[in-house]
Amino acid sequence: PWGPWSAIGNFRISPRGYEVNELRLQVGESVLAGQGRLDTESGRPRIDMALTAPIIQLDDFKLGDWSPIEKKPDENPTTLTADEVRSKAAAASDQAQKLLSREMLRRQDVTLKVEVNQVLSGQDKLGGGRLEARLENGRADIGPIEVDMPGGSAKLQLGYEPTEQDVKVDLHIDVQKFDYGVLARRIKPASDLRGTFSVSMDVDSRARYLSDILRHGSGRIDFAVWPQNMQSGIFDLWAVNVLVALVPAVDPDKASKVNCAIGRFELSDGKLTDRGILLDTSRMRVTGKGKANFTEENFELRMRPQAKTAQFLSLATPIQVGGSFNNFKTSVSPGGVIETVGRVLTSIVWVPLQTIAGKKLPADGRDVCFPAFGDATTAQPASR
Repeated sequence: PWGPWSAIGNFRISPRGYEVNELRLQVGESVLAGQGRLDTESGRPRIDMALTAPIIQLDDFKLGDWSPIEKKPDENPTTLTADEVRSKAAAASDQAQKLLSREMLRRQDVTLKVEVNQVLSGQDKLGGGRLEARLENGRADIGPIEVDMPGGSAKLQLGYEPTEQDVKVDLHIDVQKFDYGVLARRIKPASDLRGTFSVSMDVDSRARYLSDILRHGSGRIDFAVWPQNMQSGIFDLWAVNVLVALVPAVDPDKASKVNCAIGRFELSDGKLTDRGILLDTSRMRVTGKGKANFTEENFELRMRPQAKTAQFLSLATPIQVGGSFNNFKTSVSPGGVIETVGRVLTSIVWVPLQTIAGKKLPADGRDVCFPAFGDATTAQPASR
């Protein structure tokens, strides 16, 4: 699907195989220079490539409607339901697993190294980047893939190893203060979505089918988000949709600003449980408890808001969000009304005491919304 493209170099043949020196590959505006070698002497072919580039434009490598397998025309195109979309995605994943079978991966060994001075995504400048990939003895290791940008960075490493019975996958992600507006503009070029996020993820999984990897995954997932404006409909992910729906439920004031959202989770055999959930706005400090099940594709989340300034007759009622990933609802948490009534009745006592003590949570959330991701994810909420 890529092009126009060209390949230029000095081609040599020897008893060991084939070699290309002074190689110059160009795809669109992206140009890579380096060398490549195909060694056939050892029996199993080995491919080694090392490339450098002054600029890589990610728009030159879009797949569009291209697929490695032949597509049959749909005589009766219809709008797909969410379940049908998931079913098709699972089928595509399993088809890819067949293409990347143990037998196919064992036919050759490959090493690829790419160094890039400047990575562009449309008009967005992401900074420098580096990619390493290896295919050896039937196991593929993609990474580290590193991208540096002003104020942030992203690093990813993926291991993939098919066996006779199943497939093993290990995923490691370390993202620090990445501008998610870049991702939004790749999906929707006219988007003005702004903000940064950090993610630390270490997940291992082993499943019969590639589409079941999350259902059997175990590990750790931590995230922090510092939004500048929030919109739904750009990232069609259940976790993002939950956050967008949750904010007005716990803090309905339109003038209120979301300072950060932080989550720390453990994943065990497809079941996600929290180690700490925090949402901070200019008016509210919200702590939560929650869990999700990737096998049954449902979740439960209970959030308890607290006003940052002492006030009489506070109606900050605990909120519950739950249901399936694609069909959830927000409601008052069981017992939340009784808890709110009790807090209203006792506010006449504790509000003056809190005012006298001078205890006040900062409107900008600086006590928990640290600019450093490690500090943010390990910080304890000021009030639970």
